[in-house]
Amino acid sequence: MASGTPPVATSKWAMRHVYGGPPELAALIDDRGTSMGEEVALHSESGELTYGELRDKAARVARSLGELGIQPGDRVATMLEPALHTFESWFGIAWAAGTEVPVNTDYKGEFLRHILTNSGAKAMVVRDRWADRLAGLDLPSLENVIVVGDTDGVDLDWPVTPFSEIVASDPTGRIERTPTDLAYILFTSGTTGPSKGVMQSSRTIFQAAVNTAIHLMGVGPGDVAYSPFPMFHIVARNVIGATAFATGGKVAIRETFSAGSWWDDVRSEGATWSIYMGALLHVLMAADEKPNDLDNPMTRLFGAAPVEHLMEAFEKRFGLELIQGYGSTELGIATATEPGNRKAGTNGTALPHVEIAIHDENDDPCPPGVSGEIVARPAVASGIFSGYWEMPDATINAFRNLWFHSGDRGYLTDEGDLIFVDRIKDSLRRRGENISSFEVEAAVGAHPNVAECAAYAVESDLAEDDVMVAVVLESTTGFDAAELFAFCIETMPRFTVPRYIRVMDSLPKTPTHRVQKHLLRADGVTDETADRDALGIVVPRS
Repeated sequence: MASGTPPVATSKWAMRHVYGGPPELAALIDDRGTSMGEEVALHSESGELTYGELRDKAARVARSLGELGIQPGDRVATMLEPALHTFESWFGIAWAAGTEVPVNTDYKGEFLRHILTNSGAKAMVVRDRWADRLAGLDLPSLENVIVVGDTDGVDLDWPVTPFSEIVASDPTGRIERTPTDLAYILFTSGTTGPSKGVMQSSRTIFQAAVNTAIHLMGVGPGDVAYSPFPMFHIVARNVIGATAFATGGKVAIRETFSAGSWWDDVRSEGATWSIYMGALLHVLMAADEKPNDLDNPMTRLFGAAPVEHLMEAFEKRFGLELIQGYGSTELGIATATEPGNRKAGTNGTALPHVEIAIHDENDDPCPPGVSGEIVARPAVASGIFSGYWEMPDATINAFRNLWFHSGDRGYLTDEGDLIFVDRIKDSLRRRGENISSFEVEAAVGAHPNVAECAAYAVESDLAEDDVMVAVVLESTTGFDAAELFAFCIETMPRFTVPRYIRVMDSLPKTPTHRVQKHLLRADGVTDETADRDALGIVVPRS
C-alpha cells in the first residue's frame, strides 16, 4: 500500500468454488423443487417438507395472494414463529413477486402500527395467538388478514382468511423477477427513534448465503443447519435459510431456543452447523456438564466474537470450531476469521462482497490501531442493503461520503483484521481513558452469579464519566455487592472497574431484545445502587 493511501480492509479470502444456483429466491426454490424434489428441505417437530413440497406450497400460496389482490412489488407482512408454514409463506410471497415484511412477534401497539404503516403492507399473515394485536390499529393500507391456526374468535376490521385455505389453493406459475428486485424489508429496532426498514434484494441475500457456504462454514448438500431462531431476524433468513437452500442442504427448525434441548435436538437432527447469537454460548456453557457433551454431530458455529477464554472452553467441551465475525442487518456478514486460523480478539478480515474502513469524526481514514467508526461499502453490485424503506434522509445520512456508517467503533490491525470496540453511543471515557462497554460487560458477565448485564456512563463528580453496570443475577440469595466489586478488581483493568452496580430484575429492552441503555442512563444512580466509593472499596494501583 502506498504511503498515505487510506487503509481499507479488502478481502483475503480465496474463492474455492462458485455458487451456481439461480440468483433469485423463488427461482431457487423452483429449481430445487425440480432437481431435488424428494430431498428434505425442512424438518420440524410437527413434520417436514421436501424441496418438491416446498415448491408446491409456494405456488399455492402465490395463487391465493394473487386472488386477494397482491401485485408484484406489494408488501405482505408476516408475524410467524419458526415453523413450516413460515417458509411456505416466505416463498409463496416471493413466488407471487411480492415483498415480504417479517414482523417481530413481540411487537404490538405503536411498534406494530409503525411497521405496517411505514411498509404499506396490503396483507398480513399472522399466527392466531397474535391476530388480536391488530384490533384498533389505524392501518390504511391493510386490506386482508390471513390467520394461521384457529380463526374462531378473531374479530377484526379486515377480511380474515384461514391459512389452511390459502395453502390449499391450486398452484400457479412463478412470476419472474430480477435478482435486484426487492425481496423483503427487515426492520431494525430503534433505540431512540422509530424502527428502520432495511431493504434486501435476492442478490443481497445470496451474498450472505455464498459467504457462509463457501468462505465460513464449508456448507454443502449433506449438511444440516439447526435453527431455533426467529424468522424476523437476518440470521435465520439469510445466514441459515438461504445458505442451506442455496447448497441443497436441510434446515432443522424449532419454534424457540431452549438450552435444555439444544444438544438433544442437534443429535436427533444430525445437525452439523448453526449460529450463535447473544448469550447463547454463555447459556450452553452454564448447563451442567454431561458425559456425552463431546458426542454430537455439530462441527462449527458462527457468530460475533465473544471473549477468547469462553471460546476455548466451549470448543474443548463440545468438540467443534467457533468462527467469529462482524455484521449487521444492513451489511450481512461483513468480516470473519478464517476457519482453522482464528486470531484471538479479532472479528477477521473483510469478506468478498464488502470493503471495511475506519473513519474519524471528520470521515477521514484512521491508520491501523486507531479506533473510529466502522464504515463499509459494497465491493460487488448489491453487496449490501440498498437503503432504508421510505426513509430517504436516513439513507443519505447513513451513506454520507459514499460509505455506510455503522454506528460501531472499531479499528483495523496492520493485517486488516477488524477489532470491534463498542457501539459509539455506548462508549465511556474515564480519567482520560476510552472504555468499551462491550468489554466491561464481558468481564462482569464472567462472574458465575451474573446472568446478564449492561455497562453505561453516568456523570462523574470529577468530569468525564463514571462506569455503572446494571446486573441481573442468577440468584439474589446472599448477594454481596462488595464481592462482585472484588471480582471486578481482580479481573479488570483498574480504570474500567465499575463505580456503581445496580441489581435489577430485568434490563429494559426493545422488542428485538436490545438493551435500552438510554433508559438506564436516564435513571442515573438510583437509591438501590451500590457505590464502590461509599462502601470504602479502593481499587489498588498495579
